[in-house]
Amino acid sequence: MSKKEKNHIAPTPPRFLFRFFKWFCHPDLHTYIEGDLLELYQERVKQLGKSKADWRFAIDVLLLFRPSIIKPLQGYHRLNHYGMFKNYFKVGVRNILKYKTFSFINVLGLAVAMSVFMLIILMLADQKSYDQFHEKKDRIYRVLMKSTKGSNLRATTPFPLAESLKTEYGIIEEATYLRRGFGGDAVYDQNFVEMKGYFTTPAFFKIFSYELEKGDPYTALNEPNSLVVTSKIATQLFGNENPIGKTVDFTDRGINFGNDERKPPVDWGVYTVTGVLADNDYKSHIEFDVLVSSSSLALLSVDEKINDLSENWMHHNSTYTYVLLNNNAYEENLKAALDHLAPLKFGNIENLNGWKLSPQSLNKITPGPKVNNAPFITLPMFAYYFLIGLALVVMFTACLNYTNLSVARALTRAKEIGVRKVNGAHRKDLIFQFLSESMLTAFLSLILAVGLLFFIKSAFLNLWVNQYLNFDLDANIEVYFIFIALALLIGLIAGIFPAFRLSGYKPVKALKNMDGVATSRLGVRKVLTIVQFVISLVFIITSIVGFNQFQHFMQYEYGFDPHNVVNINLQSNDYELVKKTLNEIPGVTDIAGSAYLPGSGRNDGIMLKKYGAEETEIKEAIDLSIDESFINVLDIELLAGRNLSTQHASSNSLILVNEEMAKVFGYDNPADIVGQSFEGNNEIFQVAGLVENFTFSLLFLRQITRPVVLRNEPAKFNFANVKIASADKKEIVTQLEEKWKTVDPIHPLKYEFFEDKLANYHQGIFDLVTIIGFFAFLVISIACMGLLGMVIYTTERRTKEIGIRKVLGAESINLTYLLSKEFLLLLGISILIAAPLSYFINSFWLNFLVVRVEFGLSTILLGSVFLLLLGLLTISPQTFFVSRRNPADSLKDE
Repeated sequence: MSKKEKNHIAPTPPRFLFRFFKWFCHPDLHTYIEGDLLELYQERVKQLGKSKADWRFAIDVLLLFRPSIIKPLQGYHRLNHYGMFKNYFKVGVRNILKYKTFSFINVLGLAVAMSVFMLIILMLADQKSYDQFHEKKDRIYRVLMKSTKGSNLRATTPFPLAESLKTEYGIIEEATYLRRGFGGDAVYDQNFVEMKGYFTTPAFFKIFSYELEKGDPYTALNEPNSLVVTSKIATQLFGNENPIGKTVDFTDRGINFGNDERKPPVDWGVYTVTGVLADNDYKSHIEFDVLVSSSSLALLSVDEKINDLSENWMHHNSTYTYVLLNNNAYEENLKAALDHLAPLKFGNIENLNGWKLSPQSLNKITPGPKVNNAPFITLPMFAYYFLIGLALVVMFTACLNYTNLSVARALTRAKEIGVRKVNGAHRKDLIFQFLSESMLTAFLSLILAVGLLFFIKSAFLNLWVNQYLNFDLDANIEVYFIFIALALLIGLIAGIFPAFRLSGYKPVKALKNMDGVATSRLGVRKVLTIVQFVISLVFIITSIVGFNQFQHFMQYEYGFDPHNVVNINLQSNDYELVKKTLNEIPGVTDIAGSAYLPGSGRNDGIMLKKYGAEETEIKEAIDLSIDESFINVLDIELLAGRNLSTQHASSNSLILVNEEMAKVFGYDNPADIVGQSFEGNNEIFQVAGLVENFTFSLLFLRQITRPVVLRNEPAKFNFANVKIASADKKEIVTQLEEKWKTVDPIHPLKYEFFEDKLANYHQGIFDLVTIIGFFAFLVISIACMGLLGMVIYTTERRTKEIGIRKVLGAESINLTYLLSKEFLLLLGISILIAAPLSYFINSFWLNFLVVRVEFGLSTILLGSVFLLLLGLLTISPQTFFVSRRNPADSLKDE
């Protein structure tokens, strides 16, 4: 069969769902329903795409799983089919009501586990809702770049890529790009608005389905200096006036999304508004305030206001490429085209030789793999795998509870099973009976889980990290159907083991020797309990280690002092003017300028070698532009030599280096590097002084101390670092805002206290600790509920024994110990297993950190003691209550 023929084979629904439908569907109805199902599936594939059609098919199959369609079981006539299920339901309800304590434990445990899974489903549904408004979404692809030397993907590509794909490959219907670089102030009739966006081609609106409330999408980006703005920007600039045809003066400041840098203001001229986006509350991975016609680039490059990249295949950091495939083309065709094009264009470029291009479907961007340089922050798929893994642990613990308590009740139900079998019930009938009970329990849990989900969702939305992920977690009808399917699945998983075990009892043995029936299951119950508490202790210890690690980060000494330092974004204003103005405030003790800040995650690089050395001796260092006040403001110690000074600002030939720089270049005595000369960036630098090592990178990275070069280059300053002496931070900020208005009356003051900024970088770690702690709490709670159920069951079974022992003179404390020792032994075994396992797991992830907390026996002991206390608090009240009962009452009950 040819490849073309393969591509035109009609897609088929998931095989396991189709087999499930064939298994349960009545033979008389099977032919008719199957045909309708397949016909509806094919229509949905054409309209919605295969993945969405698969989901709809799953929902249809689950909805068909009902008494009127399910084939009759062996031994029952078709007319009795409904009555059989009705009987299962009645018996199931009676058993749930009869054993209220066990039922409550099972329902609550499964509800907690379900609510967590439901939250993750909402997260995935939220991410899947992005870009779904595009009519041609199944044919839209983003092009990614990947180096053969690493596995990281990049969202940006060379600028000419879109044009090459459109002109050289017939499978491409349309291609467009989004080029960063348009960011600054638009002015209309004394109204100033800061806006950021992309240069793009007229094909943008042919590929994407953004609607315009004003203007024509097919012509809006045809002419140079044309703008399509969002309705929010249009209202801010023009109020109630019609924006179409209005002109604005635009001043570029080089700002981009997520970028605090600035450039000196440059007048880019007059731009005409040709379109206004409809305010449809789009959920898209592309964020922008404005789209600018691509023909504007030629005019700007002629005036040398922007780089001409039209033939530049080397630069690949600022352009996103999107393509729309023809109706008869597939992702494999696009991949083949990209594999063909990449070596042709990159083969002669040294830095890109061996790089590859790969397609990414618009439907797989969110959620999707981690992609560098992406225009939108999204939670990568490995984070979902991590959360799903934790949720599976919680679900596993809840299902263990159900299984454990069901097996424990084997003694009670053995007689019932024996009677049913003697009266002609087949094993299949009993399996359905027990599964119907677990399904009923699961649906009761689903109702409770929906209520719990409200509180869990609120807590998740309040996490610090959500300000960047922008989850709203709204449910829809499809999500609710998935919830129902989840309840069915959980009911099946939780009940399958007890159903097969209990239904396998022999009638004679079940009726004559019920103790023997239970004894054979004693080992299973112990193992299940131990497994639960092993998982609980692992979570407890991991939560303690995670919290200690977060505390260690918060108390970490960086080698500089961030306290009482206010970092002010210059927003393209002159640094010297800002410094002079702010120095007039009495509470300000010193002000420094810097391009960016240490500990912020940014590390600009520079390649250096000793003056006159061979090219093979080049070393990489961090390059930071500062002024002479920087080391004083941050209290960085000068170990040798002298500081930079204003006299050297123009030539910036003098530099400061850290101890690590001296070590990397082979100086046994770090101070010997002072006075030495180095080459880099076609310049010659002389080391004026040596400073102590200080932490430059984020603490959770593998390398936090690297060679650092500090040089005075005022043109690169983006921040004024203001050292304050006043303890009243609110008052000093008020004064800073007042003074800032005299420098820049248009833009509001953008500031952040340095210590708060560093703390915020670790809030993500705290959120992770919070999530793990939350899961630990759920696992422990479920395990303790299961333990409580086992204790209640055991004490109820030993009521007569306790009464006899009390009559014979046994003390309450001895009876409490007698009832508790088996469970304390299980807890002890759990600790012996979980302690080394916890050590291995936590040592593994801690080894990925350079800055890490000490982890040893004390943490394991603390977690173990905590688990024992929880176990004792669970066991003791019930056992003590039973041991204190009047023996006459217990013997009378018996």
